[in-house]
Amino acid sequence: MNSSGEDRQNRDQLSKLVYPGDPDAVKTAVFDLLKTMKIDEKLLAQFEIIFNDIKDLYAGKYSGYRKCDTEYHDLRHTTDVLLAAVRLVDAARLSGEAISDNGVFHVAVAALMHDTGYIPEIDDPVNSGAEYTLDHVERGIDFLWKYMLKNGYTEEAARQTEQIVLATELTCPLKKVKFVSPETKRLSLMLGAADLLGQMADRIYLEKLLFLYKEFKTGNIPGFESEEEVLKKTVQFYRQMKKRLQDDLDGVDQLMIHHFRERHGINSDLYQQGMEKNIKYLNFILEKHSGSHRNLLRRDGLISKL
Repeated sequence: MNSSGEDRQNRDQLSKLVYPGDPDAVKTAVFDLLKTMKIDEKLLAQFEIIFNDIKDLYAGKYSGYRKCDTEYHDLRHTTDVLLAAVRLVDAARLSGEAISDNGVFHVAVAALMHDTGYIPEIDDPVNSGAEYTLDHVERGIDFLWKYMLKNGYTEEAARQTEQIVLATELTCPLKKVKFVSPETKRLSLMLGAADLLGQMADRIYLEKLLFLYKEFKTGNIPGFESEEEVLKKTVQFYRQMKKRLQDDLDGVDQLMIHHFRERHGINSDLYQQGMEKNIKYLNFILEKHSGSHRNLLRRDGLISKL
């Protein structure tokens, strides 16, 4: 499956494999992979319903909720994390780990729901979902429980999905969590890793950081007084998250190469490459173009929307 030249260079980019700006393209890629993994068809049908409901939720078409207005924690972020999570679980299976179909289903559902706490209900007394930044995980878990019980899932299923979401909360003491099973713990670590990989390897990660600054400002998060300060602290964040991936999340991200090698014939981890490329360019901006970062962040025309 190996190739060379321009075709190989194009394939060796995440956005060339699947365009992340199109949720339907991501959905197709996810379902194609789940089918390749031979996930039970009943679970696939259930997951498709959930995917469509979450897509409607972000679009403001889900009863009782407003449209998502956080431009960093948006549907693209959610589908980025979903795709990274399913790829990572696939990689783990390819490496020899025994992960059940049910477990794959729950980690995929957890990926879809992990940031739903940013979306206000119709009557919530806030101007923006960014005001929920500090408690969005708790609110997302609340949505998860309401959704799953309303749609006929058991309390056990909701509990398992909730626990998988926990690793996306950076302050959660994972070592103190009494996971319902070793598989649930493993899947939680994988989603925690996918949450970091999905956002930090995105080709427009640096542009979206300016929208993250808007969320921090709206949410009254201290320590971020300007766009450039967010960019500078992102370099520190990257170092901290590298350590988190290795220590707190047991290095599960290192399995990802099995997916790219087996499914795409690429002998490298494109998430790691994407993160490193983003941070390298960010360091270049900060060192050579301090104060004029907007001139160098032009992908997808996002800066014009600020």
